Amino acid sequence: MNISPGPNMRDRRTVLYWLTGAFSALLFWKLQPRAPQKQEKEAPVKMLTEDGRLVEVDMKHLQGQRRKLNTSEIQGWVKRK
Repeated sequence: MNISPGPNMRDRRTVLYWLTGAFSALLFWKLQPRAPQKQEKEAPVKMLTEDGRLVEVDMKHLQGQRRKLNTSEIQGWVKRK
């Protein structure tokens, strides 16, 4: 006597196979190594050197208290040639 699976059993197997395949695909997609995210580059700051040249400096190289200088302080600080 041969017992063949009925239509309900085939439908359940099909759904089970699809769910297993979808779960496997999601699992592999989640475990896939990703490229490192690009860090946003800070814009360089324009600064005046002691000899009067204008240079651009990255923010990561600056430390300490920052304050804006007034015109008389800049004129007294810059060395003239």
